[in-house]
Amino acid sequence: MKIDSWTIKEELKSIVHLHSQEEQICSILKLFEKLFKGERLSFYRFSPIGYVGEGVALLDNGQLHALNYIRDDIRGLPAIRQAIEKKEAIYYSGKDIITQITSRYQQPYQLKSLLVVPIIANNITISYICREILNEDPLYPPQQLEEFSLFGKIAGELLIQPQKIQHPKLSPRENDILIALANGYSTKEMTTVLLLSEATIKQYIKSIMVKLNAKNRVHAVSIYMTQYI
Repeated sequence: MKIDSWTIKEELKSIVHLHSQEEQICSILKLFEKLFKGERLSFYRFSPIGYVGEGVALLDNGQLHALNYIRDDIRGLPAIRQAIEKKEAIYYSGKDIITQITSRYQQPYQLKSLLVVPIIANNITISYICREILNEDPLYPPQQLEEFSLFGKIAGELLIQPQKIQHPKLSPRENDILIALANGYSTKEMTTVLLLSEATIKQYIKSIMVKLNAKNRVHAVSIYMTQYI
């Protein structure tokens, strides 16, 4: 069955109402499994600062597990780096398992193939999904790889979409930054997602703390979380 953008958007639209990005990410993995099937689906945040990939969650046989112990330099993982830089889903099998997948993915079990789906927002890769395939080689046709890429673009735009709940004392842009802080983004990461300079973001954060009478960033997030979530 062909998966189009309308289907993906309808299935994903509910994630914007979830309170944390971790909940959103788990929902994205579950939906990916529902639409495309899959075993061992893992989600990683990506920062172009240092080409860092950080594990968030693993969905294995319907069970979710934390992956926050994983932190990789993507420059040493050619399979991941290619998908991130091309901004499209890439599938590795056969001899590619040896030439493109480093020892990081040589698990105790035999890996048949690997699918990497970049999550794109504002034409920038902000995270990625890996599907480790242990049994049969599905040999994805070009059309399905396009569907995977489409899923990544729609999921990325929804992940950075401002939430409906806005603090009444803050401007729309200040709300965006406060929500990004609440979801664990650093100042450098926000420059990529929100397309603002570090200086501008820092100025917004100072304004937020003044308006909320907050002592620091953590206090500002605490005020937002306790009063408006």
